Amino acid sequence: MIDTVGAKAAAREIAMIKVIAPRMAYKVLDRAIQLFGAAGLTSDWPLAGFLIWARSLQIADGPDVVHLESIAKREMKAHL
Repeated sequence: MIDTVGAKAAAREIAMIKVIAPRMAYKVLDRAIQLFGAAGLTSDWPLAGFLIWARSLQIADGPDVVHLESIAKREMKAHL
C-alpha cells in the first residue's frame, strides 16, 4: 500500500500492522512455551529469548497504546 498510495495515505494500515504483528509474534511464542512447559523457559531452548524479543517489539516503534490511539483518531475523523 505504501508503494501504491504513499506512507501518509497508508498511515492507518501501518499503525494497525505495528499493533497486530508484535502481538501475534508474542502469542505464537507464548503458545510454543506452553507446549514445551518449564523447559521452554530454560536456556536449553531459545523460546524465552524470542519471547522477550517479541515483547520488546510492542514498544520498540512506539507503545501499542500510541498506535491504537492513532487508529482511533483516524477512524473518528473518517466518520465525522
